[in-house]
Amino acid sequence: MKTVKIIGGLGNQMFQYSFYCWLNRVYGNVKIDISEFGNYYQHNGLELENVFNTGIHAVIAEERDLAQIKDLKPLFKVRRKLGQLLFRNPNLFIKNTHFCAPLYCGYYPSLIEDDADRYYDGYWQNEKYFELIDIRSIFRWSNLSSKTIACAKKMSNENSVSLHIRRLDSARNFRHLLYLTRLRIVWRVASKEYYVRAIQEMKKRVENPVFYIFTDNILWVDQNIHFTENMIVVDWNRGNESNQDMYLMSRCRHNIISMSSFSWWGAWLNASSDKIVISPRKWASRFVKCMDIIPSTWIKI
Repeated sequence: MKTVKIIGGLGNQMFQYSFYCWLNRVYGNVKIDISEFGNYYQHNGLELENVFNTGIHAVIAEERDLAQIKDLKPLFKVRRKLGQLLFRNPNLFIKNTHFCAPLYCGYYPSLIEDDADRYYDGYWQNEKYFELIDIRSIFRWSNLSSKTIACAKKMSNENSVSLHIRRLDSARNFRHLLYLTRLRIVWRVASKEYYVRAIQEMKKRVENPVFYIFTDNILWVDQNIHFTENMIVVDWNRGNESNQDMYLMSRCRHNIISMSSFSWWGAWLNASSDKIVISPRKWASRFVKCMDIIPSTWIKI
């Protein structure tokens, strides 16, 4: 049996589910493991089934299906941290992380030739994993607010540019502080200089751009992004409605993204034939290797 683990924020869940669709198209009878969401305190939990009107069309792995994966149940949390070291059968486990098995950090078509039972734990952040799947027909939003719908309509009549600024600065509690600290060690945070250069580059290429700002730190934007003309801050999507920011990014004509799978999907789902997407060249710290997440048509600075 093949099983794909689903975990993380909405952007990473979408990568994992897309990878599942790819595997299921080839093999069939692939399952997803959502068991860790019972103890997951970051982001908004499992969002796939609530955000998109297609929901999740997958068989969910049950406890008995995961027995050989979670064979040391009392030590499962330790197993999560140490990866395959605690597995009785390490060949069963394919880990797509940035500290273990870096072979699987990029795109490897050899995975499709492997018909053995496998448990896939990772993010699979490469569009080639789902290039044969009509992903846009799967990721269609439901329950959009009237304000979001009105904003999307306005965007369609402008040279709209989404600008996603992710800072990872504020912590809600100690658990969240530890989470942000870990993210900062592994992942880069886009600098002020990156956003200034990206805005300048977009202005060279787009006539009369209107910038729509999406951020987790409005104060940082006010202090560092010093222009007010043609700038609109999207600040009404919070909590369980925060996914609608991704929808609005996808409705802009052009995109400036941060090191974030959330804004990556906003740009990728943008169906404009002439879209310009600007991305940071480096997404991660020196600890992370083999990253291959940026499509070749996007501009890297």
